[in-house]
Amino acid sequence: MNRNITLITAIAVLLAGVAAFAFLRPNSSEENGEEGSRSSANTEESTGGSATSDLKPTRKIVRKTKRDDAAELVDQYGESRTNLSRQVVNNVTSLLDDVLEMGDMMTSGRGGQFGNRGDWAVRGALRDTGVELDDTQKEATAELYREFQKRELEKTRTAVEALKEKPVTLMTLMLASDARSREEISEDEYKALQASSSGELKDIVNPLDRNNFRGGKPMEDPAFRSGFEALLNEDQSSSFTTAMGERESSGDNKSGQTSITEMPVMDLESLDKSISSAKQMTTGFKSIMQGMGNLQELEQQRKPAEE
Repeated sequence: MNRNITLITAIAVLLAGVAAFAFLRPNSSEENGEEGSRSSANTEESTGGSATSDLKPTRKIVRKTKRDDAAELVDQYGESRTNLSRQVVNNVTSLLDDVLEMGDMMTSGRGGQFGNRGDWAVRGALRDTGVELDDTQKEATAELYREFQKRELEKTRTAVEALKEKPVTLMTLMLASDARSREEISEDEYKALQASSSGELKDIVNPLDRNNFRGGKPMEDPAFRSGFEALLNEDQSSSFTTAMGERESSGDNKSGQTSITEMPVMDLESLDKSISSAKQMTTGFKSIMQGMGNLQELEQQRKPAEE
């Protein structure tokens, strides 16, 4: 995702192979009866306690949600499935919060050995570019890559905050995918909804596509590419132009990442499990990075004392 999170951070997720977790408890209105239904409708604005009223859930209760108005989704898909779609969206935003935090640790050097990826980043950026750099050029390219990462992190951070404030678009897409998996809507109807969602969700990465976590394609970023070209001498520049021309003519000039709108069609239960496993992985790797960063800091403090 050139326009999504091109985070070297999520290399950790790639190494383990993405899967899924549950960030917020499910709103199980149908399982717990009318009492659970009333409580789940107010979960986001309350402390999560169960209500004791025997009143049946109404559209008015659903409309109390400040972040979005999901009443139409309840009317179309039912309250239980709408609540499950909200839970999955919450899991997605929690997973991406982990990825952003790991990205911050890596770009700041607080991730231990994971924050020390300059050589790896340069090799990835230079793949199939037809040039060999000297040490000074490599160092400058590594800095360009760090700046590229920071821009992508901020782009994603903005998109994730927007998703938290207005989850209804992604909820709608997930509910449509669920309906399509049971052939309750046609392929054309689903594709039309995908297309209409793509603009608002363009910077939200598909968390189930491991290719999204390979560091992106910085050469597709105008700022990185112009900065890189400025580092080249005449011969390198000629080789680079030729290599990039061949890449573009072969069709290999696309961003290596996919939007969340391109997730495969599946029922909500399967999607919930998949996102839940991915969330477990990101949480675990974030803890590893934090621990390695702490150990690195202790090691740096110990060396001066020994000297």
